[in-house]
Amino acid sequence: MAMKENANKCTIYVGGLDDQVDEKVLHAAFIPFGEIVEIQIPPDPASHNQHRGFGFVEFEEETDAQASIDNMHLSELYGKVIKVNLARPMRIKEGSLRAGNY
Repeated sequence: MAMKENANKCTIYVGGLDDQVDEKVLHAAFIPFGEIVEIQIPPDPASHNQHRGFGFVEFEEETDAQASIDNMHLSELYGKVIKVNLARPMRIKEGSLRAGNY
């Protein structure tokens, strides 16, 4: 299954999330800007039931993603100022976690 070429332009990064924020909270915060395709909040592997303080929201339309950035960047969500930017394409970095190289 091929991904849409414009998926990166439709996906936003949301950083600075409070521990209480989940997918439902992000959906409620960003649905006013347009149809949402997917929401992801990566879990923190070091702790149970916690996330790493950021998430991604993919919109159906690029203009909706841009509108959410324009309106939500540096706004407050659950008492914390959030950063909202266009998500960068995911790249897997070879050798970025090197063990034993002292």
